[in-house]
Amino acid sequence: MYNFIFWFFYKFFEWRKGFKSSFIASAMVGLTILVHLGLVHSIIRYFTRFTIGVFSNSYGYNRLILLPVVILWFYILYQFYYKKRADEILEKRKKNKFSEPKNIIFAVLLIVVPLLIAIKLTNIAVSNQ
Repeated sequence: MYNFIFWFFYKFFEWRKGFKSSFIASAMVGLTILVHLGLVHSIIRYFTRFTIGVFSNSYGYNRLILLPVVILWFYILYQFYYKKRADEILEKRKKNKFSEPKNIIFAVLLIVVPLLIAIKLTNIAVSNQ
């Protein structure tokens, strides 16, 4: 599933911007994983009312504290989708076109639908507290 997301966005940015970057595609994989983790968190929060706390009430402080975590997250993903692995993924799907409707729908189902469900469940959980 995440290899599909990598391939889809690699080909999309190659088509749209004309450059081949495994970093952007791996960043999109990281974003998708975060959306999926957010969905799991919102499901747990909806059913158990348990939530992960924040460090502070200050948005700027939380952002500074989480910055190294985010940088480390993207570095790990970039190392996971290194050149050889990226070439393997692209070679495996060489005959597929990213712009086919089934590929676009599948990418939307993997990213947007979990995000919308997570937002809805979180709003319900917060309003019931």
